[in-house]
Amino acid sequence: VKFLAFLRKRMNTNPSRGPFHFRAPSRIFWRTVRGMLPHKTKRGQAALERLKVFDGIPPPYDKRKRMVVPAALKIIRLKPTR
Repeated sequence: VKFLAFLRKRMNTNPSRGPFHFRAPSRIFWRTVRGMLPHKTKRGQAALERLKVFDGIPPPYDKRKRMVVPAALKIIRLKPTR
């Protein structure tokens, strides 16, 4: 609900000038990480350039064996409402 309200926010005069709300999951994640970094500094920009996000599994990683992280499954069991 909160995210949908965020998506509705646009500029009154010319919506094509922004703010831009990305719909792709990779870009939503990219923007979330950007909010955690000091992206207006050189150090933050360098860190953001090193971040790679993809929709789906790109060619170098699609042949690798998938792994299960048991610690992540534990949280799902503890909090089934998440």
